[in-house]
Amino acid sequence: MISVTGGKAKPSSEPGLEQDSPSPVPQSFSHLVTSHNESSGPRLIPFLLIKMINKSRGKILGVLALFLVMVWYSIYREDSYTRDHPLFLQLKDYFWVKTPSLYELPYGTKGSEDVLLRLLSITHYSVPESIQSLKCRKCVVVGNGHRLRNSSMGDTINSYDVVIRLNNAPVHGYEQDVGSKTTMRLFYPESAHFDPRTENNPDTLLVLVPFKPMDFQWMEAILNDKKRVRNGFWKQPPLIWNADLEQVRILNPYYMEVTAAKLLNLPLKQPRKIKQKPTTGLLAITLALHFCDLVHIAGFGYPDSTNKKQTIHYYEQITLKSMAGSEHNVSHEAVAIKRMLELGLVRNLTYF
Repeated sequence: MISVTGGKAKPSSEPGLEQDSPSPVPQSFSHLVTSHNESSGPRLIPFLLIKMINKSRGKILGVLALFLVMVWYSIYREDSYTRDHPLFLQLKDYFWVKTPSLYELPYGTKGSEDVLLRLLSITHYSVPESIQSLKCRKCVVVGNGHRLRNSSMGDTINSYDVVIRLNNAPVHGYEQDVGSKTTMRLFYPESAHFDPRTENNPDTLLVLVPFKPMDFQWMEAILNDKKRVRNGFWKQPPLIWNADLEQVRILNPYYMEVTAAKLLNLPLKQPRKIKQKPTTGLLAITLALHFCDLVHIAGFGYPDSTNKKQTIHYYEQITLKSMAGSEHNVSHEAVAIKRMLELGLVRNLTYF
């Protein structure tokens, strides 16, 4: 056995112990040892550390850059997409209103308080505990775009914790491309032409997106089986809607306000002749960014404006011409979605 004292090696004098052969110096470090005298021993370790750091400088800088990006992303998202606002409206927030809403629908509830109180007295606002309790909510917003046709994305979509669908987009018969799981379906009266029980799961939340006071009145009439409201809609909504009252929710207009103001820079108080509003799809992405930890999208994007024959939905044959004169600026929204993709706020499962 070799003992070391005073920086010099000498045989051990302990009885019964044989001398071990000194361990060979690794070839990669041998020149460092032989080129220094005994007094340089204490400086060997920092010298090696410096050399290792120099060799790993690229990796260290890469890790540091990734860390800084993660910090920036966390701060940016925390500032822009917080969970301070409830997803759905609830009666207690409107029974004793201390601060009236500043905006009319779809960005606030000003002028709709009476019918809203009646509607909230019969609807629920809770999020299922199985979702609420998740430490990391992985969500996918499924658009209605033709890009989903023949995509075979069904199993991938079903793998997410939360699947958000839009309007009357069918699931039955398209499971291979769009999946079969639906956690939330956002809709408004004119887009409610779907069978709530056939095209959804038993626990699907049916989320009303209110654009105007008549939307509240339609929902109240349906749920209370009152005389149906027929006027005030750009398209006749269903008069019979076989929905489970327990699953109906009323979306907080705050999310429409954020979508319009932050993503599209739209004035919240518009002249009557303009009436430009976000689409349900962009609204759903905004909602997901507030509620989820991981947000992916699929089936978003419209055909090029010069392509008049390409269908816009995966389930029907209508073309871009059908959107002429609508209240949505799809080109403006495409820019907003591309920006979110560039910032890494969302990830696209299909091409955009």
